Amino acid sequence: MHTQTLLTAFCRLEDPRSRRGIRHPFSGIVVLTLLGMLARIREMEVLVRWATTHWGQLQEPLGFDRDQPPCATTISRTLAQCSVGDFQAALSTWLRDCLADSEGVFAVDGKTAKQGLDENGRPLHMLNAFVHDLQAVVGQWSTGAEKTNEPTLLRHHLEELLNTYPMLRLITGDAIFAQRPLVELICAKNCDYLLQIKANQGDTLDALEHCFAQATDRPPAAETTEKKGRSRKPVVCGSI
Repeated sequence: MHTQTLLTAFCRLEDPRSRRGIRHPFSGIVVLTLLGMLARIREMEVLVRWATTHWGQLQEPLGFDRDQPPCATTISRTLAQCSVGDFQAALSTWLRDCLADSEGVFAVDGKTAKQGLDENGRPLHMLNAFVHDLQAVVGQWSTGAEKTNEPTLLRHHLEELLNTYPMLRLITGDAIFAQRPLVELICAKNCDYLLQIKANQGDTLDALEHCFAQATDRPPAAETTEKKGRSRKPVVCGSI
């Protein structure tokens, strides 16, 4: 169980505002905005209306002492002074605390973000590192910004990701990540990988079938049985 709340993590952010005229807590405004983003609110006026409706539940937990939420102008001016790097560092600290009891498994996959556009007006294609236990993205990078493909992008950021979240030890992904330079780097970082190969990856599938056909059969390291309706489906773990 993690020991700190998200608000606690953001309370450590340095308030960049002048002390004169401050009426609302900096960390409260940041978390309020983050909650709005999770609710898919992208306009400040809409955020204020949403906060006003739920102010009875938001005011005390977020550290506000006024009867009304900050206005849209106050939120905008406050966020304009917030350091993106400091915000990411505080969020990473909180996520790392949340991951302390996780199994250390994360999935990598590329998705097109229709809500964001690049400088040419095209939807952003992002590579995401997603932790299932936490139901959260712990890493996200744009393939367009770095002008490369998903496996190379992961290779560029793998060390950074593992340094931030050293408890992550198993990477899962589809066949596009089954590339020697990437898997060699994963092994060099003392991590494991599990990559799904489908029938539409003909060359890779044929190579795997040829390789494993010549391997010596060994009993699995572990075996369980999952109930699927009236049938039982065996699940094995290990190698052959």
